Amino acid sequence: MKVYEIANLIENVAPLTLAEEWDNVGLLIGDKSCEISGVLVCLDLTNGAIDYCINNNCNMIITHHPAIFEPLKKITYCDYIGNLVAKCIKNNINVYSAHTNMDMSEEGINFEIGKLLGVQANRFLSDGLGIYGEYNGDLDKLLLNLQEITKESCPKIYIAKDGKNHKKQNIAFISGSGGRIDEVVKRVKELNIATFISSELKHNIIIELLAQDVNVIQIGHFESEIIFVEIIFKLFENKISNLYKYVSLN
Repeated sequence: MKVYEIANLIENVAPLTLAEEWDNVGLLIGDKSCEISGVLVCLDLTNGAIDYCINNNCNMIITHHPAIFEPLKKITYCDYIGNLVAKCIKNNINVYSAHTNMDMSEEGINFEIGKLLGVQANRFLSDGLGIYGEYNGDLDKLLLNLQEITKESCPKIYIAKDGKNHKKQNIAFISGSGGRIDEVVKRVKELNIATFISSELKHNIIIELLAQDVNVIQIGHFESEIIFVEIIFKLFENKISNLYKYVSLN
């Protein structure tokens, strides 16, 4: 299988057209016609991920977060990103990233979390960021389910005044940094959301949501998106013999 064939399979699930304008997705390093010897799936391009590839005869890395985000003016070993790029080029490793297109895909991160939580997910924001749906259970059950899915050991939980009384509730989930926060707060009001789940929420936003009687569950950015690895792995597990998962921050 060649790089472009892998790219096509991913883009059938998460077309590049779904990505935000500011994003950088697709093949970022390498040759689309290169024959693949093995694939590593991870959240971020790191030295550890590259070393794993080298040690396991993999010449392609699929990441969620794009390592090359801002334009590169130079590639040097003393620069963190430059070193990663140079190391991949030196070892003939192709790098492909599926970021906000995978966030917004109905077969991507947010909808998969919704499915595993047991909600009939709808798009949360008008342009596709996040999901919401009805959850038939209390807050304790929701927390246990969320921890099992995301492997988040210590989520931060902010319970609104009447937040424990919801037995059947609308919940919203946005992976990563939480999207455009002004739109988030507006949609929470419009959709009568009882519990909002995301990461990296600012203190004033948490206070505002609690004032609207909305429970807030804040999990880690890494934990909110790590399911990406499983989604991509399942996409290729019967198509590539040398396929590996890398679920480390470094």
